[in-house]
Parts: sequence; structure tokens; C-alpha cells
Amino acid sequence: MRDIAELPQDLFLLVISYLSPRTCVRCRAVSRRWHAAFTSELVSQLLLRWNFPRCREIRLGAAAAASIPLLSATLPRNVKAELVDVAQHQRDWSLTFAEVARRYFHLGQAQPRVVEKLETAVKSEENGSGVSFWGVAPWNRFLRLNNQTSSFHYPDPVWWYSQEDGVLVYPAAVDTGHAVPSSSYDDGHVYHIVDLSTGQRVPVPFDVRSKHIRRVRLAQGVLIFEWAEELPYHQLNTREVVHRHFVTAFDAIRKPSGVASGQRWTIEFRSEWKLHFLGLPLNFSDRFFSAHTATHYAVYFWQPNRSLYQDDPIEQLAVWDISSPSPYRPSQDPRGQERPIQSSTLTLPTGLWSGHNNNPEVGRLNAPEGSGSDSEGPRKASLVTATAGPQVIRRMAWRELDFYGLRQRATPQLRCLALDDRNLYVIEEEHRWAEGQHSSLNPPRVHLVRSTGIPIVPASAIESTPAALSTIVDGPVYGPIWVDTCGANGDVNMNFCPRVADANSAAGSATAHVARPDPQEGLPDTTDPDHLSNPPRPRPSATATGWPWALGGKRGTSLVASTESARWPGWAPCWRHEEFPYLTVTEMVDFAAGVRVTARHCFMLETMSAHVRPAVSIKGTPPATNLDDDGSVGSSKTNGRRRSSSARASSARSKEVLFPDDMWSQLVARGHIAGDERWVIGEDYKGRITVVRF
Repeated sequence: MRDIAELPQDLFLLVISYLSPRTCVRCRAVSRRWHAAFTSELVSQLLLRWNFPRCREIRLGAAAAASIPLLSATLPRNVKAELVDVAQHQRDWSLTFAEVARRYFHLGQAQPRVVEKLETAVKSEENGSGVSFWGVAPWNRFLRLNNQTSSFHYPDPVWWYSQEDGVLVYPAAVDTGHAVPSSSYDDGHVYHIVDLSTGQRVPVPFDVRSKHIRRVRLAQGVLIFEWAEELPYHQLNTREVVHRHFVTAFDAIRKPSGVASGQRWTIEFRSEWKLHFLGLPLNFSDRFFSAHTATHYAVYFWQPNRSLYQDDPIEQLAVWDISSPSPYRPSQDPRGQERPIQSSTLTLPTGLWSGHNNNPEVGRLNAPEGSGSDSEGPRKASLVTATAGPQVIRRMAWRELDFYGLRQRATPQLRCLALDDRNLYVIEEEHRWAEGQHSSLNPPRVHLVRSTGIPIVPASAIESTPAALSTIVDGPVYGPIWVDTCGANGDVNMNFCPRVADANSAAGSATAHVARPDPQEGLPDTTDPDHLSNPPRPRPSATATGWPWALGGKRGTSLVASTESARWPGWAPCWRHEEFPYLTVTEMVDFAAGVRVTARHCFMLETMSAHVRPAVSIKGTPPATNLDDDGSVGSSKTNGRRRSSSARASSARSKEVLFPDDMWSQLVARGHIAGDERWVIGEDYKGRITVVRF
């Protein structure tokens, strides 16, 4: 016997199990015999499972090996189509192991392998694209300490990335150099869907001409455009005009491909509805926040009161059911002459939401309406037949927001909205050093974040049969509510939040997970009048594994799929202050892969880091990682100052590695990054989209 390639297979596997993935790939170049031994399908699959059991390829292979009909009822449509492709095409595991080893080597070193730049078509005067992006203004709040200021809010990006779909939507410049039909730009179809794994580009059939794009977002295969008409609709007062606002939804559908060249994406129109019945001015005062899933859309409006008495701002919140598609476009029917005829309508309370435009919204089957802003008592509404198209299922104004403790008034704390299958979550944030027009008059001790979850519809309405719902009462839903609050534990000295994020915390920590309420039981019952001041204590969870579509048994059932992630919206975003006084501006987390990229700043100090946990930990033992040959962690140099990594007090951060200094300016210009274990996406200061591939 001359080398290890001639060893019996069991001994050969025992030897290579001690080698790092990088060394195993290098061994392929020693000789033909070694190349044949280290590139065999069996050895490549074993090396993948030993070193990267949580990588995307392993998860897809395990899911595809399961029964697809069993998973079809629970998996998202695009995920199911991807699994069908994986099951139909045989994977080259030798090539896959080399690619995954290279990916995690660059992740472990926090060194980009390839940096791509995508030109955007935002400034129409430069490239003639005709697209106008008029983003919603953020709150007027910033951080100030010892004559130093720092950003606390960032504007919305002109692009979006969906991790579950693996595609990027952005306004592509005309001179992209890619194979995109020029006719799409002539038709105003500037926005494109880009599959970053295959490079396929598909124009979105959305004409951006004569429109102001307010926000774009892609989630669960549903692409949302919030936009305003270019010309004003009516005069609000002597100085302001109002533009009609609409929401246009598309379905981004991944279809199984017939060849191994890649996926086939199609963009289909889904529905359109009016965002606000009167419209909104294009200014820096009127703001709205929104969130959506594949079935629901929620929006919160905050508008300054234009009365002479300096009253509190006007606040409204509405939830739509968008699960039913409709070809009707209200933007093309200003007079409402082509509006679908309803068999019956709900009698809504008069006031700001219903107005006098002879266009009352109709409710969805089994869905109660919220109350209006009038001061009358509860009013009964008859049950109606559901019709195609988006329908309002909840409306909340001052009274309901006060009931839930969510009214923002003149010092708003709202950070964002979030939705799940049946609940709406309002995420709020306050900071001791926040200043500006909208800063709090009673700031917290250091940094406070809060998440309040309220049901979209009452649980009794969900569980009741249509025959039992003869009447529905307008007004607030007095029932379960979820409140989770977290504050930074310390002062201006470096310290760590005791409830750090799942991807950052030590395995098995009792405070690392917050149990999501059982979907069958609804939100925790906190009907006590003091529920806002005494929120329920989060419970440790043993099942929050962080898999976006994890495979595992539940309640004694067989193989099932779950779409829950480890960080659900009801968990207050304590990752924002996990390393106080550093503020985590944004993060990219691939829970399934155990990969997290964070961007933090502390006034003049800026740093980006990657934390990789590709191994699986059992019963609280720290996971062993084979990222590279040395696994050392360096120090961070930020703006001429150096911060030693030894300041981290938690062993969970021992594998956190820092990116080069220039990555902040390449990725975090808009305060938002996205991606998964394969790449990180951000925007630079020139308005170009940066794709960092590993």
C-alpha cells in the first residue's frame, strides 16, 4: 500500500474525517487515484454531511427525498417547485461539495469571492428610464451623544430580495448589458425579477410611467408595488395637493423546468386596490407603513392633523384579505363605472374611512369589520357573500389603537409592521439618545424594543361556522393580545443583551428562544387590564430550530413541513441592541443554514461581521465548525479606530468574523441588507445594488 487511496473504505473514511473541507478539495489534485477517491459520490455526500449538514444543498436533497404529495399542502408554491426540480435532476455531489466548501471558506473568512454591481434606473434624467421613486419619509429621529450624531432611521430601498424565493426585484438600467428585451423598457417595464442562482431575468409587467413608486416589496411569492399617480387628484388646502395611491400585486411563480439549465419564472398580475380612499400628499410629513403575506396586507397611516388647533396626528390601520385575485384595476377606472357589482354590502360607520364617495368597502366571508372613527356605539353589520378581489377585513382608528396601546401620537415609536397567518404585529422602538422632531419626551433608560401582536379577526369568528355568524359587531376585538418587551441590559459600557438572536446565542440557552404561541390556541390570553404594563414572560422553546421549512415530526405526526422561522414577529427585535452601545442597523439571517451577517454602528464606528454555524449542536454542546484551517478571529478597524474582538463576552460569538472596512460603503448605504448563505445584497452610496457572492 503506497497511499491512503488504497486503504479499505472504512479506514479511508476514518482518515479523511479529520481533514478540513479545504484540504479535502486540494487532495483531488494530488494524483488520478486521489482524484477518483475524493470525488466519488459517496465520499462527497459524506463530507457534506459531516462538515456542512445545514447547507442549502443538503436540506433540498433531504426535502426532495421525502414524499412531495405529503409536503404539497404545507410548503410554499415556489419551494415546492424547486423541490420538484431537485428530485427530477441528479445532482453532481462532487461538484456540489467543492462549491459548498468554497462558499463556507469565504464565509468563515468574511471575504467576498465575487462582488457584482447592478445599475439601477432610478434617476430618469440620466438614463431616460422614466421611473420615479418617491419613497415614504422615515421618522425624524436620530441619535446624538456628546456632539456626535448617527442615523436611527433609513429610507426604503428601491429593490427587495425574497430569501424564500431566491430572487431579487429592482429597477434595471437600460444599459445593463444583459439579455433583456428592449421592448420591456419601451412599455415602461423597468422593474425586473432576477434569479441570482441562474441569472434569469424576467421583466415585471408593471408600467412605471406616470407613476411615483413609494415602496416595493416581495414576500411569499407576492410582489407588491405601492405607488401614486404622477398628477394630483384634488387640492387638499391652499398649499398641498393630494395624489391617489394604489397597491398593485403580482404573483412571482417558479415553475419546474424541463431541463437542468435553471428555473422558469413567470410574473402574473394578481390584483390592485386603492391604498387610501382620498389619497396622500407627496411630502415628508404623511407616512404609512405596510407589510404583507401571500394572503393578507396591512397598512398603518400617520398623518399630521392640519386643523388650526394642533390636534394629535390622524392614525389609521387596516388589514386586507388579498388571497382572491381580481382583474379589476381601480387606477384605470377613476369614476368606478367598471367596478364589479356586489350582491350585498356591509354598512360601515361614517367617517374618515368610508367617506362619501359612494364606494363602501365590502367585508370578506366570516371576517368582522373594525370600527370607524365616529363616536357612536357599536353597529351591527349583516353577513355578506365573499367576492373576488381584495377585501378589507379589519379597520382600526383612534379608539382601537388606544385600546391596544398602539397609538403613536406626536412622538411615534413605530419601527415596522409584520404579519403571520392570522395576527398583526406592531414593532416599536425607543432609544435614550434619540433626538429630533419625533423623539420621545420620556425616553427609556437605554434602549427599548417592543412587539405587540393582535388578532386580525377574533378567534371565535375563525372557529364559528358561517351559519352561526348571523351578525358581526363593529368595534375593537376584546381578546388575546401578545406583548413582548426587551431592553438593553447595561449602560454606555460595552455589554450584551441577555436575549441575543437565535443565530448568535449559545446552543441550548434557556433565554435564546422565545416560544411562539400554538397556532391552534392563538395568542396568549392577556385580557387582564394591566396586560400592557405586565407583558407575558417569554417561554424557552425547544422546537425553535430556525428552519424556514424544517422537516420533523410534530405532535406525533409523520414527516411534515413547517414555514415558521426561529425569529417570529412576536419576538421583540432585541438583536438591535445585542452589543450595546453598538446598534445593529440591519442583518441578514439564514436560519436554516445558521449564517448571519450583521451591520452595526456606534456613531463614528461602523463594522460588518459574519457569524457562521454550519454544524448541528446537540443538548447544549457548543457546535464544532470546520470553516477553515485556522479558524482565528481578527480585530476590527473602523474609521481609524480598532476594536478588539476579545471584548465579546459570550462564547457564542467566538466564530464571528469581520468584513473588510469598505464593505459598509458597498452594502449599507440604505441601511438594509438581504440574502442567504450564498450571497449578501445591499446598496452602495452611488445607488448601485451590490451582490456579494461567497
